[in-house]
Amino acid sequence: MKKQTILKSLFFTLITLFVLFLVGFIYISYNLATYQLYYAKHMPHAKGTNPEMAVILDGLDFSEEPEIKGIRYNIDGNNSIIKDNSVAVRQTYEDNGGRYEVSIIWGRKGEQYSYYLFSSSGKFISYFYKKIGGHKDLSDSSEQHRKEAQGYVDEIIKPVAAKLEKQPKVNLQWLFNKEYEKRFSR
Repeated sequence: MKKQTILKSLFFTLITLFVLFLVGFIYISYNLATYQLYYAKHMPHAKGTNPEMAVILDGLDFSEEPEIKGIRYNIDGNNSIIKDNSVAVRQTYEDNGGRYEVSIIWGRKGEQYSYYLFSSSGKFISYFYKKIGGHKDLSDSSEQHRKEAQGYVDEIIKPVAAKLEKQPKVNLQWLFNKEYEKRFSR
């Protein structure tokens, strides 16, 4: 009789631990996904990286799309945030290592097209463009173009981030940092 009681107690203890583990895992996953923008904003990161841009664009198809005058969202294909139908910040998968880009939709004066390319950590790589009548793509990684690119990112991402950021009730910043800090520290 005692042996049977011990086995039942052990079984219920294991079941209880399993349920608690499962609930904890689900809550942690939910917390990290729901508050990822807050965590990205407060995470230590290398100068020149844009964790907020990366988190917003990567999660755009799963998050709400706040209404902001002049801004629209496109989640068909590569996630994009478009401002005044003139500039877009979006995901891209370039052969040259780019992950995000800022596109000048109608190009600039004298240019057929132009865009700024960023790495997976949101770090500026280069400005690419093609002159009207030109036969090859040109690129420029100058400080001037890095500042222009960051200006466009700030102009589009900051208002979206301000509307989406929520502070977590249970702060799991340490866990988020453990998972993502390496990506944004280079």
